[in-house]
Amino acid sequence: MTAVSRALRVLAPNDWRLVWRDAFLLFALVIMPLLCLALRWALPWATTLVAEWVDLTTYYGLILGYVVGQQPVMLGFVIGILFIEERDEGTLLALQASPLSLRAFLGYRLLMAMGASAVLTCIGVPLAGVVTVSAAELVATALLASLAAPIVALGYAVFLQNKVQAVTSGKLVQGWAGLPAFLYFTPAPWCWLGSVLAPVYYPMRLFWTAADGAAEWWLIVPGAALQLTLIAWLLRRFARTVGL
Repeated sequence: MTAVSRALRVLAPNDWRLVWRDAFLLFALVIMPLLCLALRWALPWATTLVAEWVDLTTYYGLILGYVVGQQPVMLGFVIGILFIEERDEGTLLALQASPLSLRAFLGYRLLMAMGASAVLTCIGVPLAGVVTVSAAELVATALLASLAAPIVALGYAVFLQNKVQAVTSGKLVQGWAGLPAFLYFTPAPWCWLGSVLAPVYYPMRLFWTAADGAAEWWLIVPGAALQLTLIAWLLRRFARTVGL
């Protein structure tokens, strides 16, 4: 952890400058909190508009849960883009010969993505203000969802060749993160089978059930286990890719 802390002090200012100079990456970083703020007014207005046909308040948890699931994906997208740029520029290879190890750099980047995702989720949900969940439920959901950030970041670094491919695949990755919204309407056992393909279903379902006043806390165990297993597999693939 000391090496990761050193990487944080050395690299965080430079990473922020990279994101700040790239309007696309900066937009990806802040879009979800801004969307939550917009939902604060848009959802009540839409609820009144369609009240004659459907009670939209029933789906507030689903709608905001979708945003909760998208937040770590967007952070993973930003970190994945940075990984690809640094790989193309030879930065990752250079790190292997520097005092700051590639392992420390990788740990810093992934922990930074998870931390930022959790913080932005904890900010965004209160900004929306359309559902009521306890602080414990919100933090648990944010932390469980944050595991999707390294999955996306490592997936980009391992499987995509350049920034153009990364940008064009953004819609596909967002679709993957949105699959749990479809599983919301899918009966068991099919929803659980689908969750294997989209593990972000677990934090999203935890949020839905918390918004309904009956949080399913047991979801933390399979949700964390599935996502951590996928992260471990991707880390091994990434290590082979860069010769770690």
